Amino acid sequence: MSVLLLVILGVVAAGRGEWRCPEITRPPAVACSCDLPHTLRCTGDRTALRVISEALRGLPAPAAVSLLDCTVQGVGALTEPLLEGVALHGLVVSSGEIRHVAQHAFSQLAGPLQALGLPNNQLEAVPTSALQSLPALDRLDLSHNRLHSLDASSFKGLSNLTFLELSENHLTQLAPDTFLELPELQTLRLRGNRLGIGTVSALKGLRILRDLDLSDNLLVGPLGPSTVPPLRALHTLQMSHNQFSSVRRGALKDFYALNSLTLHHNHIDVLEDHAFRELRNLMQLNLAHNRIVAVSGASLAHLEQLTQLDLAHNFLRALTADLIAPLHSLKELRLDDNDISMVTSDALTPNVKLHRLTLADNPLNCDCSLSEFASWLSNSSQIPASDRESAVCVTPPSLENGHLVEVPPGDLQCGEEETIDLAPPEEPLEVEMPGSDAKATLHTFQYDGSKITLTWNVEASAIPYACNSLIVYEEMGMHEVLLESIPLNCNSSQLEEPRILITPLTRLALQQGNNYRYCVLLLEGGGSESDELMLDWGCSDIIPLMPTSHPQTQPQPLPTGVHIADLHVNITAPGTIAIAVQVRDQLLMHSHCILTVTVYASDSLTAKEHLNCSHPKTTLRGLPKSPYRVCATIGDIPMTSPRARCTTVEKFTNSNVLGGLSIAIAVAFVALSSFVVGLCIVSRRIFRRPKQLPTHQCFLAGPQDEHQHSRYVKLQATTRL
Repeated sequence: MSVLLLVILGVVAAGRGEWRCPEITRPPAVACSCDLPHTLRCTGDRTALRVISEALRGLPAPAAVSLLDCTVQGVGALTEPLLEGVALHGLVVSSGEIRHVAQHAFSQLAGPLQALGLPNNQLEAVPTSALQSLPALDRLDLSHNRLHSLDASSFKGLSNLTFLELSENHLTQLAPDTFLELPELQTLRLRGNRLGIGTVSALKGLRILRDLDLSDNLLVGPLGPSTVPPLRALHTLQMSHNQFSSVRRGALKDFYALNSLTLHHNHIDVLEDHAFRELRNLMQLNLAHNRIVAVSGASLAHLEQLTQLDLAHNFLRALTADLIAPLHSLKELRLDDNDISMVTSDALTPNVKLHRLTLADNPLNCDCSLSEFASWLSNSSQIPASDRESAVCVTPPSLENGHLVEVPPGDLQCGEEETIDLAPPEEPLEVEMPGSDAKATLHTFQYDGSKITLTWNVEASAIPYACNSLIVYEEMGMHEVLLESIPLNCNSSQLEEPRILITPLTRLALQQGNNYRYCVLLLEGGGSESDELMLDWGCSDIIPLMPTSHPQTQPQPLPTGVHIADLHVNITAPGTIAIAVQVRDQLLMHSHCILTVTVYASDSLTAKEHLNCSHPKTTLRGLPKSPYRVCATIGDIPMTSPRARCTTVEKFTNSNVLGGLSIAIAVAFVALSSFVVGLCIVSRRIFRRPKQLPTHQCFLAGPQDEHQHSRYVKLQATTRL
């Protein structure tokens, strides 16, 4: 709500007289305070709004409140007219429980309301009828609710709305004409929903939209010219935390006014030539946290106005002129955490006027090929000292961990090999560490060609703990050599299930096909200064580095003694499914664990939810059309795990009709059975002899167990620590 508050305060005149905060305190009903002029923040119970209304109605004009922000408890609906006779510019009401807003809730306000916030509630639909009494509304915040879909009438009557906040809802569907009622809309925020590529077409027609946030949704596939409908007035577009795979030639066609594009945390590995040729006015481009290996000279062509480029956390291997030459206006370049080992001599010429250049966590090879770059870096006074020091040598060994700007030019040599004893030690490398037994065991190992994901089981006796480091050994003949030691930063108190520890690894200097052992080090006691620390550890067996289609899994259960016995899924209404997981716990529910439930529709991830094993039931609404593929597994691990249980449901069945029909059939069956039995008894008594009746057997086929076969890699600690 910070943006909403700032805008409201900008609307309010500063006022020449002194303003005093109204004293409204009637515990426990309400307590109010002021942290900004003309802004009143109150908390209270279900009677708080009535008390506040009475107090504000009698205030003189100089002491008027412009913005009222109320957090109330125990309010599930706004049924009565709020703040009758009170004039406000902005109103925010949140209880965490509001599910319904009556038609006349805002009809008795004394003046036209310009901003309304109903965030952090339980609204499942836009309160359209209530909003129609606010035709002058300029800003609306419905974030952090449970909205599932929007239709053509959702914002009827709000033709003056310029700002709409819908982030952190459950939106999966947008009708094609959803926003036609909002001709003045300039800012639209849809972050943190479940929108797919097909729903984005509903944005067509927003002619003056300037700011659009589609981050953290389910946008999958390449970003092309028609992925997002043309928005010619758009200045800022945010699409981070999605699943875009590449940027195609001429992407975002007709976005002539765009000057900021955010695409970090996607799966982009290819930038096609002339990918951004339509974005000639772009000034900021964020491509961090992707999978980009190289950038050709034509990839960034036409971006002559670009001043900021972020390519950190990718897989670039070199800094070349192809990346920088087309960008005549570039001032800031971020390249942290790549695989850059060389910088070509023509990459950074005297014409390049960078003000920021970051190269931390890159394996620079400081030989003679870096001499011109080292000279340029030393003479670039406009670049901060912290940026110059981010260029650190990794090779040759004699310059390891040295700052490039501090290396004498004569030490950047080529053609002279250092004498280094690469022979493995005569005895296997051993590192003595405290602790006698392993407290962590590798559960799954997964490698997709660029990233390794290790999932560990941590014994309960090691909790609480703090992560220390991950050590990687390489097998060389009969020996193992320490290859990497990567610091880890985590704490069991911050994990939902501390007995499950996931350590993802990227950009390690590992060779596919070679054999490696992975060891995790934990500080038992949580790592605080007051704790008595003990170093716990766990190691894998030797594992060949080969891509895995499924996680290679230890045969022991996760967590101990808990597994999924059955999975029941019913479609209770169109777009709504009820899920119940039967968890079998050999420890009689003494173990605490989580379940991960995912729903797929048309092979796309539609919903994901974590459940507690002690209450493994949930209902998901607002889903696209069936059929659904529903999977459940213990822990927060991929659904490709061999321990996952999945089922497919296709049709909606009216449980009321079937229930009534089942009862009728059961009653009829009981009556018929009673009649037949009675008839048999009477017949036997009459004829004094038994009568052989034919025997009928009914068989109800039970669910067949799906035997899932998986490959297991034996993982046990054999290296002494």
